[in-house]
Amino acid sequence: MSMFGVGYILTQIPAGLLSDRFGGRKVLAAGSVGWSFFTVLTPFASTPLLMYLVRGMLGLAEGLNFPGSTSVLSKWVPRKARARIQGLNLSGVAAGPLIATPLTLWIMMMFGLKAMFFFYGILGFLWTAAWLLYSTETPSEHKGMTPKDLKEIETGQVAEITASVGNVPIRSNEVWGLTISYFCFTYTWWLFLNWLPTYLVQARGYTMIKMGFFASLPWLAALISANGAGWLSDALVKKGFSSGSARRTLIYIGAPAMAICLWLVTQAESAGMAVALITVTISLAGMNLPAFWSLPMDINIHKAGLITGMMNTGSALASIIAPMVTGYVAMWFGWTVALGLGSSLALLSAIMMYLSVPTSTPKSHRE
Repeated sequence: MSMFGVGYILTQIPAGLLSDRFGGRKVLAAGSVGWSFFTVLTPFASTPLLMYLVRGMLGLAEGLNFPGSTSVLSKWVPRKARARIQGLNLSGVAAGPLIATPLTLWIMMMFGLKAMFFFYGILGFLWTAAWLLYSTETPSEHKGMTPKDLKEIETGQVAEITASVGNVPIRSNEVWGLTISYFCFTYTWWLFLNWLPTYLVQARGYTMIKMGFFASLPWLAALISANGAGWLSDALVKKGFSSGSARRTLIYIGAPAMAICLWLVTQAESAGMAVALITVTISLAGMNLPAFWSLPMDINIHKAGLITGMMNTGSALASIIAPMVTGYVAMWFGWTVALGLGSSLALLSAIMMYLSVPTSTPKSHRE
């Protein structure tokens, strides 16, 4: 599981640079072709070495995803709508496990283990074709764009000439703080993404069928909360909050609440209560996603791809560390300690975000 993150981390910053230079539309399409191909190839990896290689290459291709998509949105979405559009975009991250957990179990039981890899790989190729046929790099190129909407987007772009971070984000304490904060936050996300089914079976005694149902519930909650939080963040901007304050307020609330709920999971006496608390924990994680993913565009719209790549390098590192550490800690010390570590890092996420806030917010960060 960790080998995915080894590939994933290598392409984050290059994907950001390429997206800023050549456009996120092409980068996103290239990534989709790559991860679809290596998904189809996975069943043929018949040795551990081949599986390491395929998983690493899958991560390498999937690393193009978020820098590419954020670069696309930076050209298409005005500041006042960014959080809710990112919430809609990122709700796919929750919708994936929500739909795929029971669907994958059904495909596996009906058609065998290999069939599910072929199904998802072909689905990715079909999406790529639809994306290239429908999308354009800029709003002005799209046949469905109305003059009114185009004017609103272009006016918003002109208004963002200044930024809190200059053209060299790698030198910015704000960007590095964002990266570290996102590592701490997504550690818990990757923990559950990789280990939730195993936890429900091993620690809470669920059967495979019941696990398939209950493991999908938290992702439904995250799907709802990501969209709701996006609307709330943009509403705060319209009320006069700086965009940075509107995004960070959600993180200051959501991350500590995640930490508390995750710790309570370890103390829950019943399996039902544990699932309920995990559902709340992941819904709070979903609430934070639009805030994190709007900040790179708010910080510097012209370097959104690179800043996104740097931030998501933190998540990529978590995707390597969280599955591996969780597995070993659960084996040696039990699930209470494994989940408690995730709880501590969720709290640290909010602390790092607070410590890295600029001392002043430029006027351009207001809508």
